[in-house]
Amino acid sequence: MLKLDASEFGLKSEAVGRAAKQVPFVAAFALTNAMKDAREAERETMRSVFDQPSNFTLNSLMVRPATKQRLSAELGFKEGNGSIAAWKYLGPQVAGGTRRHKRFEVLLIRKGLMLAGEFAVPSTRCPRDGNGNVSGAFITRMLSAVGAQSDRHQNTTARSKRRNAGRNIEYVVFRNHGKAPDGIYLQKDKFAVPIFLFVKGVSYKKRFPYYEKAGAVVPVAYRKHFRAAWERFVVNDVRRKG
Repeated sequence: MLKLDASEFGLKSEAVGRAAKQVPFVAAFALTNAMKDAREAERETMRSVFDQPSNFTLNSLMVRPATKQRLSAELGFKEGNGSIAAWKYLGPQVAGGTRRHKRFEVLLIRKGLMLAGEFAVPSTRCPRDGNGNVSGAFITRMLSAVGAQSDRHQNTTARSKRRNAGRNIEYVVFRNHGKAPDGIYLQKDKFAVPIFLFVKGVSYKKRFPYYEKAGAVVPVAYRKHFRAAWERFVVNDVRRKG
């Protein structure tokens, strides 16, 4: 004999109804955390394909979380917030091809010190920080010395050069200067050291498999987080409330 208790059936229906209402929340939770896992995987990839990437580069990715109303999470590059947008210098590493001009190169072109089709590449003698990058402070001093700052008051004047003549150190631009390649040099005493060299084009090979890494990580991570969230927020809730 089969006996069906209506009150018991109603209780179970209520539990099923509560579970159904939690599905969008569980999906949003899983989507967001899957993207966070992808972000961490991208960081590990950066460490393997780049030589001592800076913290700025490693922290250049941001996750836009999903919500119950918008079941879509996003992983993208930060816009910069006053500094250079990460995609401008990482984009060529992702897709390959010619990179864009950096801000200091644009200033050199506007001043007429570099041609529009040229790029400034640091030489082996160019000072670098602990991560192997040329610091912004150094570039600022160099631009001031060659008179390429957009604010003329930031440029080194003839008077300041005379005042510091005893140091006999100055950055200069060489164009068609004998056998010396075109570029920015550090003039000291009777010799000049190349700091940045002007080249016709800078092309990158694809080094950072950004899309491939995310595509491999996200599906597995989503299933893992969905199962964990379902157990935590739905199954345990049904058990607790009957």
